Amino acid sequence: MFFILSKITSFLFKPLSWVLLILLLSLLPRFASKRRKMAMMVLAIFYLTGHSVLINELCLLWEPEPYTCSDTSQVVPSAKVCVILGGYSGFDHARNRVGFTEASERLFYPMQNILNHRIDTVILSGGSASIVMKKYYESTHIAQYLKDYGVNPNRIFIDAKSRNTYENAVETKKILDSLKITEPVLLVTSAFHMPRSKGCYDKAGVKYIAYPVHYMGNATRDYNLEAWLIPSTGAMEKFQTLLREVVGMISYKITGKI
Repeated sequence: MFFILSKITSFLFKPLSWVLLILLLSLLPRFASKRRKMAMMVLAIFYLTGHSVLINELCLLWEPEPYTCSDTSQVVPSAKVCVILGGYSGFDHARNRVGFTEASERLFYPMQNILNHRIDTVILSGGSASIVMKKYYESTHIAQYLKDYGVNPNRIFIDAKSRNTYENAVETKKILDSLKITEPVLLVTSAFHMPRSKGCYDKAGVKYIAYPVHYMGNATRDYNLEAWLIPSTGAMEKFQTLLREVVGMISYKITGKI
């Protein structure tokens, strides 16, 4: 029920949904006298949620600092087991191939350590996040992707059941217990997603080394005049993602999932 409700209400996190709702309401006769104010609200939404500087600063506040390896020759910290949270790929059924999103750093950062056996065991966590179109089970397809690169299938373990972060942690714990693994695992996910992930994995009793990747915030803060003055659709997308994570964190705390 929680999963279905979160998907149904996801449109509430989209600034364009707010804009559309206000515009539709402005067409009703009862709001005729307020159309000027509603137009100002639309402009404010576009400007504030698309303000590159403001949204970048919010991202920097939310996202954790990157992990710094004590061994400067290594980008990814040493760990025998790596847990990669899903949400970075899709499947093009027309072309019969896997496609990757901007969050693909979740897979590609630990990829070298997987291929050179610095990481012995890979746990791919993530099934289908769709309510009705369950055609793509991410972990299953990515497991095949790794096999095509020569990774031994015996080193890959799949969680194709989980549909959200809470279920990621629960199913990962089951896999680790079945393998009798008690040492800390390398937990890889996007930086914006790491705070909620850590809460869920703490709750599930999984020991981990948090390794955030795919940062939305630009730490160099190289703002130009356009960033200060002109709204950006890219910034609006980041705001949407950030808002969803904040709301997700709050709802997880209320429901006892973290």
